[in-house]
Amino acid sequence: MARVTMADVALEAGVNKGTVSRALRGDRRISAETRRRVWEAAKKLGYELDAVASGLSSKRTGVAAVVLERMDAPWTGEFLGAVSGVLSRCKMELLLFEGGGASPAANVLRRIEGRKADGLIWFGAPAPELGALEIPVVCVGANPCPGQFSVALERESVSARVRALAERRPVRYRGGPAAVMEFLSELETETGDGEPFVVWDGPKKPPDGERPDLICGDERLARLLRANCLRAPVRELGVLAARVLTNAIRGSGVRPAATLVKTTLVSAAGELILG
Repeated sequence: MARVTMADVALEAGVNKGTVSRALRGDRRISAETRRRVWEAAKKLGYELDAVASGLSSKRTGVAAVVLERMDAPWTGEFLGAVSGVLSRCKMELLLFEGGGASPAANVLRRIEGRKADGLIWFGAPAPELGALEIPVVCVGANPCPGQFSVALERESVSARVRALAERRPVRYRGGPAAVMEFLSELETETGDGEPFVVWDGPKKPPDGERPDLICGDERLARLLRANCLRAPVRELGVLAARVLTNAIRGSGVRPAATLVKTTLVSAAGELILG
């Protein structure tokens, strides 16, 4: 079977080869829609990226890989914009991969190694395979990754905030594919009095007629349903993850093993709730 080329990907995506090259390197001058088409074409055709041509004579390629468990989460654009801004100031390019669904972690990491990335930002569930990489790795999300740099949500304060909102009512957590605060499911073991305090965290199909008391991450949906919202600090997570990664790659600057980020609570009217 003939090897799939960049020209084949360009033809499938309806763009030229230069656009394919830039899109696969995460060039932020290429629109998100074009990058999506190029990545879908590459995946469909089984295109395998060669090692980065530029930088092979040095120890660094100037490329940082970013793996997102889901590309369709409502916070994706904000997170990538924050990461891209930091990398751009450091004269580095962003190479984007999707790590969920039909792409096992081992396959994604193999492709990243093929591109000779200088470092990796991993936003998703911790994967044991990350420990085998010889480049700096920053894990982002609700759960810190043992043995790697971590930029994570401060779980204790978030859980305490939800308990205070629920007062004595039992908590009912509805998670889903786009969940950002899965650890709140641990509150379901707590008993209480009265009607359940319902928390939505990216549920794909919540029960009919159910009204949430609190929504995680999706402020637009929270305003629509007149519910409070725990804002997902994705911009802060992106900026901090990129700073830790670039410092780790360079071997200088601040690079704490774990960085914890607090969330904020917003009312249905979009007002910040202090306390």
